[in-house]
Amino acid sequence: MNPLRDYVEHWFAHTALRTGRPNWLKLTEQWINDVASARPGFETELRQVALAALNSSQRDLIHRGLAALAVVGNSEDLPAIESLLTSSDSYISGAASTARFEIAHRAA
Repeated sequence: MNPLRDYVEHWFAHTALRTGRPNWLKLTEQWINDVASARPGFETELRQVALAALNSSQRDLIHRGLAALAVVGNSEDLPAIESLLTSSDSYISGAASTARFEIAHRAA
């Protein structure tokens, strides 16, 4: 049992992380940073939970995972994200594009 992981999974499941509009991504980043500043290790656990969410059959969880990865993801996550760029669901492909851009922008 990992209390931090349990917290992250609960937080992730109940927080409306979004991309799509510039202010939504800023809000997502602010929420993540606020929690991370109070809980060491939060970002690392959130990254793992978000990556797992990309394999979900629920589009909202996939989108939420992409939104989280736009903030805490790194170049190792790009293959998983890039596989969603060609999704026929524009909600998913748009979030994947945003996540890829944000990760590339941070790495530059």
